[in-house]
Amino acid sequence: MSFVKLLLINICLLGTFLREIHGQGMMISPVSRSSAWRFGLPVEQNFYDDDLSCGGDTQFVQNHGKCGECGDDYAKVRPRPNENGGTYGTGVIVETAGLFMKVKVKLTTNNLGTFRFHVCPLNQTNSLETEECFDQYPITLSDGGYEYQVPEFQTTFNIEVQLPCICEHSVFRWNYETGKDFNE
Repeated sequence: MSFVKLLLINICLLGTFLREIHGQGMMISPVSRSSAWRFGLPVEQNFYDDDLSCGGDTQFVQNHGKCGECGDDYAKVRPRPNENGGTYGTGVIVETAGLFMKVKVKLTTNNLGTFRFHVCPLNQTNSLETEECFDQYPITLSDGGYEYQVPEFQTTFNIEVQLPCICEHSVFRWNYETGKDFNE
Protein backbone atom coordinates (compact mmCIF):
# COMPACT_ATOMS: atom_id res chain seq x y z
CA MET A 1 0.00 0.00 0.00
CA SER A 2 1.40 3.36 -1.01
CA PHE A 3 1.72 6.18 1.50
CA VAL A 4 1.39 8.71 -1.29
CA LYS A 5 -2.00 10.40 -1.54
CA LEU A 6 -3.70 10.01 -4.85
CA LEU A 7 -4.06 13.07 -6.97
CA LEU A 8 -7.64 13.79 -7.85
CA ILE A 9 -7.68 15.48 -11.18
CA ASN A 10 -10.28 17.60 -12.86
CA ILE A 11 -9.18 18.33 -16.38
CA CYS A 12 -9.55 21.57 -18.18
CA LEU A 13 -8.33 22.15 -21.64
CA LEU A 14 -6.58 25.25 -22.80
CA GLY A 15 -5.71 26.03 -26.37
CA THR A 16 -3.54 29.03 -27.01
CA PHE A 17 -3.35 29.75 -30.67
CA LEU A 18 -1.46 32.18 -32.87
CA ARG A 19 -3.39 34.67 -35.03
CA GLU A 20 -5.76 32.80 -37.37
CA ILE A 21 -4.45 29.31 -36.62
CA HIS A 22 -6.96 26.83 -35.33
CA GLY A 23 -5.32 23.64 -34.12
CA GLN A 24 -7.89 21.14 -33.02
CA GLY A 25 -7.58 18.41 -30.45
CA MET A 26 -8.62 17.03 -27.10
CA MET A 27 -7.27 15.40 -23.98
CA ILE A 28 -8.17 11.73 -23.98
CA SER A 29 -6.39 10.72 -20.78
CA PRO A 30 -6.94 12.25 -18.38
CA VAL A 31 -10.10 13.27 -20.19
CA SER A 32 -10.88 16.97 -20.48
CA ARG A 33 -13.99 18.50 -18.97
CA SER A 34 -15.37 19.19 -22.45
CA SER A 35 -14.82 15.59 -23.59
CA ALA A 36 -15.80 13.72 -20.41
CA TRP A 37 -19.29 12.98 -21.78
CA ARG A 38 -17.70 10.92 -24.58
CA PHE A 39 -16.43 8.52 -21.92
CA GLY A 40 -19.72 8.09 -20.08
CA LEU A 41 -19.16 10.61 -17.31
CA PRO A 42 -22.28 12.46 -16.11
CA VAL A 43 -21.55 15.89 -17.62
CA GLU A 44 -23.05 18.20 -20.24
CA GLN A 45 -22.30 17.24 -23.86
CA ASN A 46 -19.98 19.52 -25.84
CA PHE A 47 -19.95 18.61 -29.51
CA TYR A 48 -17.18 21.16 -30.12
CA ASP A 49 -14.81 19.64 -27.56
CA ASP A 50 -11.98 19.32 -30.10
CA ASP A 51 -12.18 23.00 -31.03
CA LEU A 52 -11.73 24.78 -27.74
CA SER A 53 -9.66 27.73 -28.84
CA CYS A 54 -9.79 31.29 -27.75
CA GLY A 55 -7.28 32.21 -30.47
CA GLY A 56 -7.48 34.25 -33.63
CA ASP A 57 -9.36 37.54 -33.62
CA THR A 58 -11.14 36.71 -30.37
CA GLN A 59 -7.86 36.39 -28.47
CA PHE A 60 -5.73 39.04 -30.13
CA VAL A 61 -8.18 41.76 -31.19
CA GLN A 62 -11.07 41.53 -28.73
CA ASN A 63 -9.18 40.28 -25.65
CA HIS A 64 -5.74 41.84 -26.17
CA GLY A 65 -3.95 38.47 -26.24
CA LYS A 66 -5.72 36.93 -23.25
CA CYS A 67 -7.47 33.56 -22.95
CA GLY A 68 -9.59 32.26 -20.11
CA GLU A 69 -7.68 29.96 -17.74
CA CYS A 70 -9.29 26.87 -19.32
CA GLY A 71 -9.38 27.99 -22.96
CA ASP A 72 -12.64 29.91 -23.02
CA ASP A 73 -13.17 33.39 -24.46
CA TYR A 74 -11.57 35.72 -21.87
CA ALA A 75 -14.44 38.23 -22.21
CA LYS A 76 -17.00 35.76 -20.84
CA VAL A 77 -18.14 36.11 -17.24
CA ARG A 78 -16.50 33.75 -14.72
CA PRO A 79 -16.96 30.94 -14.21
CA ARG A 80 -16.51 30.45 -17.95
CA PRO A 81 -17.88 27.20 -19.47
CA ASN A 82 -14.69 25.11 -18.99
CA GLU A 83 -13.70 26.51 -15.61
CA ASN A 84 -14.58 25.04 -12.24
CA GLY A 85 -18.25 25.88 -11.67
CA GLY A 86 -18.92 26.43 -15.38
CA THR A 87 -21.06 24.36 -17.75
CA TYR A 88 -18.41 21.62 -18.09
CA GLY A 89 -16.49 22.23 -14.84
CA THR A 90 -18.96 20.47 -12.60
CA GLY A 91 -16.49 18.99 -10.10
CA VAL A 92 -16.65 15.45 -11.52
CA ILE A 93 -13.34 13.73 -10.73
CA VAL A 94 -12.16 12.09 -13.93
CA GLU A 95 -8.95 10.38 -12.79
CA THR A 96 -6.68 9.71 -9.83
CA ALA A 97 -2.90 9.66 -10.09
CA GLY A 98 0.33 9.59 -8.18
CA LEU A 99 3.40 11.62 -9.12
CA PHE A 100 3.81 9.93 -12.51
CA MET A 101 1.15 9.53 -15.16
CA LYS A 102 0.65 9.02 -18.87
CA VAL A 103 -1.15 11.69 -20.82
CA LYS A 104 -2.92 10.97 -24.10
CA VAL A 105 -3.73 13.78 -26.52
CA LYS A 106 -5.55 13.43 -29.83
CA LEU A 107 -5.27 16.12 -32.50
CA THR A 108 -7.93 16.29 -35.18
CA THR A 109 -5.83 18.96 -36.92
CA ASN A 110 -2.05 18.86 -36.44
CA ASN A 111 -0.54 22.31 -36.89
CA LEU A 112 2.81 21.46 -35.28
CA GLY A 113 3.87 23.64 -32.32
CA THR A 114 4.20 22.65 -28.68
CA PHE A 115 2.24 21.15 -25.80
CA ARG A 116 2.71 22.30 -22.22
CA PHE A 117 1.00 20.98 -19.11
CA HIS A 118 0.29 22.55 -15.71
CA VAL A 119 -1.67 21.67 -12.61
CA CYS A 120 -3.54 23.94 -10.20
CA PRO A 121 -4.41 22.59 -6.74
CA LEU A 122 -7.84 23.72 -5.54
CA ASN A 123 -8.50 24.25 -1.83
CA GLN A 124 -12.28 24.07 -2.16
CA THR A 125 -14.54 22.34 -4.67
CA ASN A 126 -15.93 25.70 -5.82
CA SER A 127 -12.54 27.48 -6.17
CA LEU A 128 -11.73 29.04 -9.52
CA GLU A 129 -8.49 28.27 -11.32
CA THR A 130 -6.09 31.18 -11.75
CA GLU A 131 -3.20 31.80 -14.10
CA GLU A 132 -0.97 32.43 -11.07
CA CYS A 133 -1.83 29.00 -9.68
CA PHE A 134 -1.08 27.21 -12.96
CA ASP A 135 2.21 29.15 -13.32
CA GLN A 136 3.38 27.78 -9.95
CA TYR A 137 2.95 24.13 -11.00
CA PRO A 138 4.42 23.34 -14.42
CA ILE A 139 4.46 19.63 -15.24
CA THR A 140 7.75 18.00 -16.19
CA LEU A 141 7.98 15.65 -19.17
CA SER A 142 9.88 12.36 -18.88
CA ASP A 143 12.90 13.97 -20.62
CA GLY A 144 13.05 16.65 -17.90
CA GLY A 145 11.71 19.45 -20.11
CA TYR A 146 8.46 21.37 -19.98
CA GLU A 147 7.55 21.55 -23.69
CA TYR A 148 6.61 18.70 -26.02
CA GLN A 149 7.42 19.43 -29.67
CA VAL A 150 4.55 18.23 -31.90
CA PRO A 151 5.92 16.19 -34.81
CA GLU A 152 4.34 16.47 -38.25
CA PHE A 153 1.79 13.87 -39.41
CA GLN A 154 1.15 12.44 -35.94
CA THR A 155 -2.35 12.72 -34.45
CA THR A 156 -2.21 10.71 -31.21
CA PHE A 157 0.36 11.40 -28.53
CA ASN A 158 1.18 9.34 -25.42
CA ILE A 159 3.34 11.47 -23.15
CA GLU A 160 4.77 10.46 -19.78
CA VAL A 161 4.80 13.27 -17.22
CA GLN A 162 5.79 13.87 -13.61
CA LEU A 163 3.38 15.96 -11.58
CA PRO A 164 4.85 18.69 -9.36
CA CYS A 165 2.58 17.94 -6.39
CA ILE A 166 0.18 15.46 -4.86
CA CYS A 167 -3.08 17.15 -4.01
CA GLU A 168 -6.54 16.24 -2.78
CA HIS A 169 -8.19 18.03 -5.71
CA SER A 170 -6.52 19.75 -8.64
CA VAL A 171 -7.04 20.82 -12.23
CA PHE A 172 -4.75 19.55 -14.97
CA ARG A 173 -4.28 21.86 -17.97
CA TRP A 174 -3.04 21.11 -21.47
CA ASN A 175 -1.87 24.05 -23.56
CA TYR A 176 -1.39 23.62 -27.32
CA GLU A 177 0.37 26.49 -29.05
CA THR A 178 0.30 25.79 -32.75
CA GLY A 179 3.32 26.34 -34.94
CA LYS A 180 1.92 26.95 -38.41
CA ASP A 181 0.92 30.43 -39.48
CA PHE A 182 -1.46 30.35 -42.41
CA ASN A 183 -1.29 34.15 -42.78
CA GLU A 184 2.29 34.09 -44.08
